[in-house]
Amino acid sequence: MLSQAIHHDNAVLATALAGTHARHDAIMNNIANADVPGFTARRVEFESALSEAIANWRQTGDLDLSRARPSVRYQDTFNAFRMDASNVDMEREMVALYINSVRSDVLVNSILHNSRMLNTVLQGR
Repeated sequence: MLSQAIHHDNAVLATALAGTHARHDAIMNNIANADVPGFTARRVEFESALSEAIANWRQTGDLDLSRARPSVRYQDTFNAFRMDASNVDMEREMVALYINSVRSDVLVNSILHNSRMLNTVLQGR
C-alpha cells in the first residue's frame, strides 16, 4: 500500500517535472529569440490539468495523468511594448527562469525523498 502511494506520488512529481522542463525550454527559447523582430513569447501551462488529475485521484483513487501534459501557448501579442513588435520582456523571462529552476529543484528533491523512504521500507528499517 505504501509503495503504491509512493509510486503514484512519484508519477505526479515526474509529470510536474516534465512540465517544468517544458517551461524551461520555452523560457530559454524566448530569451534566445528576444531580439527577433515580431517574435511572440511562449508560455507553458500544465498546473491546472495536473491539479484536476490530482483532485480526481483523491476522489476516485484512480490516477490518470494522460491529460496532465504541458501545453505551449503564445503570449498575447497585445503586450508587445517594443518597436520591433517582439513581446519578450527579458526581466520577466529571467524571473520566470529563476522561479522555474527553484520549482524543478523542489520536485527533484521530493522524488529523491520518496525514493529514500521506499528504500527504507524495503530494507525493513
